[in-house]
Amino acid sequence: MAEDDPTRGENRPRPAREAPRGSGAETGWAVTGTLISGLIVWGGAGWLIDRWLDTRVFAPVGIVLGTVVAIYLVVARYGALPPSSGAPTIGKDQGGRRSRPRTQKGRR
Repeated sequence: MAEDDPTRGENRPRPAREAPRGSGAETGWAVTGTLISGLIVWGGAGWLIDRWLDTRVFAPVGIVLGTVVAIYLVVARYGALPPSSGAPTIGKDQGGRRSRPRTQKGRR
């Protein structure tokens, strides 16, 4: 239709669809890189502060802090998978409560 086509020089609207998800190997490398970079960046910052102040306490604190922050980022980014659209809800009724158990043959 004529009104659906953008006029010359206008941007076309992008179709609404989900962003492509990476493979399992890509996700694994991303998680590994996040954890290692957290250790290196925060541990390195602690080491630099230790060299500057002539102490030996900030490098271990930086390593622990980097690990905690990296784990938080990994859980926030990759922690929960969205439920599949056709997932069966076994044993649950519409309200989310467990349904009554089915009776065995011959019992009411």
